[in-house]
Amino acid sequence: MCGDNVLAASTSAKEEKIEEIIQKRKLMVHKVAIDLETAENIVDRGKTRFFAKLGLLRPRHEEIEVESVQLFYDPFVVAKASYFLDFYEKKTYRVKVGDEASEVVLLGQTFKPKVVKERVKGIVTRPHKEVLLDGQERVIHKVATHIALNRMGREIDPTELPSAPAQPEPEKVLKECGDKARKLRFPPEHMINVVRKRTVKRPPNIGRIAKEVFEVTENALVYTPIYEARCQNLKTGEIKIIPICGVTSKMLFL
Repeated sequence: MCGDNVLAASTSAKEEKIEEIIQKRKLMVHKVAIDLETAENIVDRGKTRFFAKLGLLRPRHEEIEVESVQLFYDPFVVAKASYFLDFYEKKTYRVKVGDEASEVVLLGQTFKPKVVKERVKGIVTRPHKEVLLDGQERVIHKVATHIALNRMGREIDPTELPSAPAQPEPEKVLKECGDKARKLRFPPEHMINVVRKRTVKRPPNIGRIAKEVFEVTENALVYTPIYEARCQNLKTGEIKIIPICGVTSKMLFL
Protein backbone atom coordinates (compact mmCIF):
# COMPACT_ATOMS: atom_id res chain seq x y z
CA MET A 1 0.00 0.00 0.00
CA CYS A 2 1.60 3.22 -1.11
CA GLY A 3 -0.67 5.91 0.38
CA ASP A 4 -0.46 7.40 3.84
CA ASN A 5 -0.56 5.06 6.82
CA VAL A 6 -3.70 2.98 6.50
CA LEU A 7 -6.05 2.43 9.41
CA ALA A 8 -8.67 -0.13 8.43
CA ALA A 9 -11.09 -2.50 10.06
CA SER A 10 -11.95 -6.02 8.97
CA THR A 11 -14.40 -8.53 10.40
CA SER A 12 -13.95 -12.16 11.29
CA ALA A 13 -16.44 -14.98 11.12
CA LYS A 14 -17.59 -13.90 14.58
CA GLU A 15 -18.03 -10.32 13.33
CA GLU A 16 -15.29 -9.13 15.66
CA LYS A 17 -13.46 -6.09 14.33
CA ILE A 18 -9.72 -6.31 13.74
CA GLU A 19 -7.88 -3.02 13.79
CA GLU A 20 -5.20 -2.85 11.07
CA ILE A 21 -2.38 -0.31 11.00
CA ILE A 22 -0.23 -0.62 7.89
CA GLN A 23 2.76 1.65 7.42
CA LYS A 24 3.38 3.33 4.10
CA ARG A 25 5.74 1.29 1.94
CA LYS A 26 9.22 2.78 1.67
CA LEU A 27 11.45 2.55 -1.38
CA MET A 28 15.15 2.07 -0.64
CA VAL A 29 18.17 1.65 -2.91
CA HIS A 30 21.42 0.63 -1.25
CA LYS A 31 24.59 2.48 -2.16
CA VAL A 32 27.29 0.45 -3.92
CA ALA A 33 30.29 -0.06 -1.64
CA ILE A 34 32.68 -1.81 -4.07
CA ASP A 35 33.53 -0.84 -7.65
CA LEU A 36 33.54 -3.02 -10.76
CA GLU A 37 37.31 -3.61 -10.69
CA THR A 38 37.15 -4.86 -7.09
CA ALA A 39 34.28 -7.18 -7.97
CA GLU A 40 36.23 -8.56 -10.94
CA ASN A 41 39.25 -9.26 -8.73
CA ILE A 42 37.07 -11.06 -6.15
CA VAL A 43 35.57 -13.27 -8.85
CA ASP A 44 38.93 -14.00 -10.45
CA ARG A 45 40.50 -15.07 -7.15
CA GLY A 46 37.72 -17.45 -6.18
CA LYS A 47 36.28 -18.58 -9.51
CA THR A 48 37.66 -22.14 -9.45
CA ARG A 49 35.83 -23.13 -6.27
CA PHE A 50 32.47 -22.71 -7.98
CA PHE A 51 33.41 -25.43 -10.46
CA ALA A 52 34.80 -27.84 -7.88
CA LYS A 53 33.65 -31.45 -8.07
CA LEU A 54 32.69 -33.11 -4.79
CA GLY A 55 33.86 -29.93 -3.11
CA LEU A 56 37.52 -30.83 -3.58
CA LEU A 57 38.52 -31.36 -7.21
CA ARG A 58 38.96 -27.92 -8.73
CA PRO A 59 39.89 -27.04 -12.32
CA ARG A 60 43.05 -25.07 -13.01
CA HIS A 61 42.77 -21.31 -12.72
CA GLU A 62 43.37 -20.74 -16.42
CA GLU A 63 40.58 -23.18 -17.35
CA ILE A 64 37.92 -20.80 -15.96
CA GLU A 65 37.19 -17.72 -18.02
CA VAL A 66 35.32 -14.74 -16.58
CA GLU A 67 33.23 -13.72 -19.57
CA SER A 68 31.54 -10.70 -18.00
CA VAL A 69 30.78 -8.95 -14.70
CA GLN A 70 27.71 -6.71 -14.59
CA LEU A 71 26.04 -4.69 -11.89
CA PHE A 72 22.33 -5.26 -11.24
CA TYR A 73 19.91 -4.10 -8.58
CA ASP A 74 17.81 -6.91 -7.11
CA PRO A 75 14.54 -6.04 -5.34
CA PHE A 76 13.45 -7.51 -2.03
CA VAL A 77 10.27 -6.86 -0.08
CA VAL A 78 10.71 -6.69 3.69
CA ALA A 79 8.03 -6.44 6.35
CA LYS A 80 7.81 -6.51 10.13
CA ALA A 81 4.45 -7.00 11.78
CA SER A 82 2.91 -7.52 15.19
CA TYR A 83 -0.38 -8.98 16.35
CA PHE A 84 -1.97 -8.04 19.66
CA LEU A 85 -5.00 -9.85 21.01
CA ASP A 86 -6.69 -9.08 24.33
CA PHE A 87 -9.38 -11.74 24.75
CA TYR A 88 -11.32 -13.95 27.09
CA GLU A 89 -10.41 -17.61 26.86
CA LYS A 90 -13.15 -20.14 27.53
CA LYS A 91 -12.39 -22.40 30.48
CA THR A 92 -14.12 -25.20 32.35
CA TYR A 93 -13.36 -25.41 36.06
CA ARG A 94 -13.77 -28.66 37.97
CA VAL A 95 -14.72 -28.24 41.63
CA LYS A 96 -14.63 -31.27 43.88
CA VAL A 97 -17.54 -31.40 46.36
CA GLY A 98 -18.62 -33.64 49.20
CA ASP A 99 -19.79 -37.15 48.46
CA GLU A 100 -23.13 -36.46 50.18
CA ALA A 101 -23.88 -33.31 48.15
CA SER A 102 -26.92 -33.53 45.86
CA GLU A 103 -26.84 -29.85 44.82
CA VAL A 104 -24.31 -27.03 44.95
CA VAL A 105 -25.30 -23.36 44.91
CA LEU A 106 -22.62 -20.93 43.66
CA LEU A 107 -23.18 -17.24 42.85
CA GLY A 108 -26.90 -17.78 42.87
CA GLN A 109 -26.82 -20.75 40.50
CA THR A 110 -27.61 -24.34 41.31
CA PHE A 111 -25.43 -27.17 40.00
CA LYS A 112 -25.93 -30.91 40.06
CA PRO A 113 -22.74 -32.75 41.01
CA LYS A 114 -21.60 -35.65 38.88
CA VAL A 115 -19.89 -38.80 40.03
CA VAL A 116 -16.41 -38.98 38.48
CA LYS A 117 -14.04 -41.92 38.26
CA GLU A 118 -10.41 -41.08 37.50
CA ARG A 119 -7.39 -43.14 36.61
CA VAL A 120 -4.02 -42.45 38.16
CA LYS A 121 -1.19 -44.39 36.54
CA GLY A 122 -3.74 -46.84 35.17
CA ILE A 123 -5.41 -47.42 38.54
CA VAL A 124 -9.02 -46.35 39.04
CA THR A 125 -9.26 -44.12 42.11
CA ARG A 126 -12.21 -43.94 44.48
CA PRO A 127 -15.19 -42.19 42.81
CA HIS A 128 -15.91 -38.61 43.90
CA LYS A 129 -18.38 -35.88 43.10
CA GLU A 130 -17.62 -32.61 41.30
CA VAL A 131 -19.37 -29.78 39.51
CA LEU A 132 -18.26 -28.21 36.24
CA LEU A 133 -18.21 -24.42 35.99
CA ASP A 134 -17.95 -22.68 32.63
CA GLY A 135 -15.97 -19.46 32.75
CA GLN A 136 -13.52 -17.26 30.90
CA GLU A 137 -10.02 -15.99 31.63
CA ARG A 138 -8.74 -12.71 30.22
CA VAL A 139 -5.49 -13.32 28.30
CA ILE A 140 -3.01 -11.21 26.29
CA HIS A 141 -1.67 -12.90 23.14
CA LYS A 142 1.18 -11.36 21.10
CA VAL A 143 2.93 -12.41 17.89
CA ALA A 144 5.81 -10.69 16.04
CA THR A 145 6.89 -11.51 12.48
CA HIS A 146 9.80 -10.46 10.26
CA ILE A 147 9.61 -11.65 6.64
CA ALA A 148 11.59 -10.98 3.46
CA LEU A 149 10.79 -12.13 -0.07
CA ASN A 150 13.18 -12.10 -3.03
CA ARG A 151 12.09 -10.93 -6.47
CA MET A 152 10.69 -14.38 -7.30
CA GLY A 153 8.47 -14.32 -4.20
CA ARG A 154 10.54 -16.92 -2.35
CA GLU A 155 10.93 -16.34 1.37
CA ILE A 156 14.48 -15.74 2.56
CA ASP A 157 16.14 -15.09 5.89
CA PRO A 158 15.78 -11.32 6.39
CA THR A 159 19.03 -11.24 8.38
CA GLU A 160 20.88 -12.30 5.21
CA LEU A 161 20.04 -9.03 3.49
CA PRO A 162 22.95 -6.58 3.62
CA SER A 163 22.68 -3.41 5.65
CA ALA A 164 23.93 -0.33 3.83
CA PRO A 165 23.36 3.42 3.49
CA ALA A 166 20.47 4.30 1.21
CA GLN A 167 20.56 6.48 -1.88
CA PRO A 168 18.90 9.87 -1.21
CA GLU A 169 16.94 9.75 -4.49
CA PRO A 170 15.97 6.09 -5.04
CA GLU A 171 13.51 6.71 -7.89
CA LYS A 172 16.17 8.61 -9.85
CA VAL A 173 18.75 5.86 -9.33
CA LEU A 174 16.38 3.15 -10.54
CA LYS A 175 15.41 5.18 -13.59
CA GLU A 176 19.07 5.65 -14.52
CA CYS A 177 19.71 1.92 -14.06
CA GLY A 178 17.06 1.00 -16.63
CA ASP A 179 16.99 -2.76 -17.24
CA LYS A 180 19.75 -3.24 -14.66
CA ALA A 181 17.08 -2.71 -12.00
CA ARG A 182 15.24 -6.00 -12.00
CA LYS A 183 11.52 -6.34 -11.63
CA LEU A 184 9.52 -8.08 -8.94
CA ARG A 185 7.63 -11.11 -10.16
CA PHE A 186 4.71 -10.27 -7.86
CA PRO A 187 2.93 -7.09 -6.72
CA PRO A 188 4.52 -5.61 -3.57
CA GLU A 189 1.08 -5.54 -1.92
CA HIS A 190 1.24 -9.35 -1.89
CA MET A 191 3.64 -9.11 1.05
CA ILE A 192 0.93 -7.65 3.30
CA ASN A 193 -1.24 -10.71 2.64
CA VAL A 194 1.70 -13.01 3.37
CA VAL A 195 2.63 -11.33 6.64
CA ARG A 196 -1.02 -11.05 7.72
CA LYS A 197 -1.57 -14.78 7.14
CA ARG A 198 1.62 -15.58 9.06
CA THR A 199 0.90 -13.25 11.97
CA VAL A 200 -2.85 -13.12 12.59
CA LYS A 201 -3.62 -16.46 14.18
CA ARG A 202 -6.25 -16.57 16.86
CA PRO A 203 -5.78 -19.12 19.64
CA PRO A 204 -8.49 -21.74 20.20
CA ASN A 205 -11.32 -21.38 22.72
CA ILE A 206 -11.84 -17.66 22.19
CA GLY A 207 -14.79 -16.13 23.94
CA ARG A 208 -15.20 -12.37 23.87
CA ILE A 209 -12.50 -10.20 22.27
CA ALA A 210 -11.61 -6.97 24.05
CA LYS A 211 -9.04 -5.67 21.55
CA GLU A 212 -7.37 -7.02 18.42
CA VAL A 213 -4.72 -5.17 16.41
CA PHE A 214 -2.63 -6.19 13.41
CA GLU A 215 0.16 -3.70 12.71
CA VAL A 216 2.76 -3.65 9.95
CA THR A 217 5.58 -1.63 11.51
CA GLU A 218 8.02 -1.96 8.60
CA ASN A 219 7.06 -2.17 4.94
CA ALA A 220 9.91 -1.68 2.48
CA LEU A 221 10.84 -2.39 -1.13
CA VAL A 222 14.63 -2.63 -1.05
CA TYR A 223 16.95 -2.72 -4.05
CA THR A 224 20.45 -3.97 -3.30
CA PRO A 225 23.41 -3.92 -5.76
CA ILE A 226 24.66 -7.28 -6.96
CA TYR A 227 27.51 -7.95 -9.36
CA GLU A 228 26.86 -11.01 -11.48
CA ALA A 229 29.83 -12.74 -13.03
CA ARG A 230 29.31 -15.12 -15.94
CA CYS A 231 32.08 -17.71 -15.87
CA GLN A 232 32.77 -20.64 -18.17
CA ASN A 233 34.84 -23.76 -17.76
CA LEU A 234 36.77 -23.80 -21.06
CA LYS A 235 37.41 -27.53 -20.74
CA THR A 236 33.85 -28.71 -20.13
CA GLY A 237 31.78 -25.77 -21.41
CA GLU A 238 29.99 -25.51 -18.06
CA ILE A 239 28.73 -22.01 -17.24
CA LYS A 240 28.17 -20.56 -13.77
CA ILE A 241 26.60 -17.26 -12.72
CA ILE A 242 28.38 -16.00 -9.62
CA PRO A 243 26.60 -13.25 -7.62
CA ILE A 244 28.70 -10.89 -5.50
CA CYS A 245 27.07 -8.46 -3.08
CA GLY A 246 27.90 -4.90 -4.08
CA VAL A 247 27.74 -3.88 -0.43
CA THR A 248 29.64 -6.59 1.45
CA SER A 249 31.61 -8.17 -1.45
CA LYS A 250 30.34 -11.57 -0.27
CA MET A 251 28.49 -14.29 -2.10
CA LEU A 252 24.72 -14.04 -1.98
CA PHE A 253 22.39 -17.01 -1.89
CA LEU A 254 19.12 -15.08 -2.06
